Amino acid sequence: MTIEELSDELINYGSQHKMQDMYLYLLNEQAIIYFRKNSQTVKHKEISNEQAQQLISRFKYLGEMDVGEKRKAQLGAISYLFKEHTQRLRLSTVGDYQGNESLVIRFLYNLNQEKPAYFFSADAKLVQQKIQEERGLYLFSGPTGSGKTTLMYHLAQHAKGQVITIEDPVEIEEPNFLQLQTNEKIHQTYDQLIKLSLRHRPDLLIIGEIRDQLTAKAAIRAALTGHTVLATVHAKGVLETKSRLLDLVGSQTELGDCLNGVIYQQLFLDKQEESRALLAYEFFTGNLEKRQWSEAYAQVQEGGLLYAEKQA
Repeated sequence: MTIEELSDELINYGSQHKMQDMYLYLLNEQAIIYFRKNSQTVKHKEISNEQAQQLISRFKYLGEMDVGEKRKAQLGAISYLFKEHTQRLRLSTVGDYQGNESLVIRFLYNLNQEKPAYFFSADAKLVQQKIQEERGLYLFSGPTGSGKTTLMYHLAQHAKGQVITIEDPVEIEEPNFLQLQTNEKIHQTYDQLIKLSLRHRPDLLIIGEIRDQLTAKAAIRAALTGHTVLATVHAKGVLETKSRLLDLVGSQTELGDCLNGVIYQQLFLDKQEESRALLAYEFFTGNLEKRQWSEAYAQVQEGGLLYAEKQA
């Protein structure tokens, strides 16, 4: 099997099974390929060290990354064409102290391919209703790969008017949105693109991630000037999300004037082994709706809604 055929096989497998990530790790004389879907990471196959290096070089070349640089972390993104089908991929490589590289491939899907399912659809409807009712800042958090961006995009589909997204990189392709991508080489940072996007007067603004003080303050300014802003924050729960943004902003008054809601979600397998999202949330306008994570998780457990692995 050629390297081209091997890469086709791997991307086709990941795409067909709606995998989220593929990992390639080099271990002495061999390499191991894993796939991840939700919280489950499964070993797929072993290949030789030589094949692994060729595979990494091929993806780095396709992603316009520096093929000769094996130590520094590199990022890339490509549209991988196979069998008349295009799969969007995000690439990440890094080398260890011995110079052995690892490769992570994130599978990116368009909005029609990414149809979220929920354990309790009423929770998703409430989130949609709240965002439509009042402009302001809404924060989304959850583990990596938990569907935060997918949820924000589906909520934005119901917005009336122009939707602008700012991401690093663009994860879901949606032709009806104006999608901007950060590029630090030309100073297109999150905060700069937020300022730029406000001149277009969007009805709804999606910010891929608030990761620093500049971005946090820019997001708050956007919300305070009458825009609906959806943004993700890395945090482990509703309370932690609020605390994280407060740490970045430093002003409870500013945050309190614009923060309308926090939504936390995780993905689990249901009894049919299909992926579903479980939500916790707190809203600070209108009816002060609140759903604690412990309450939501207990409900799916007691209802026998979660997939239970068979014991050997």
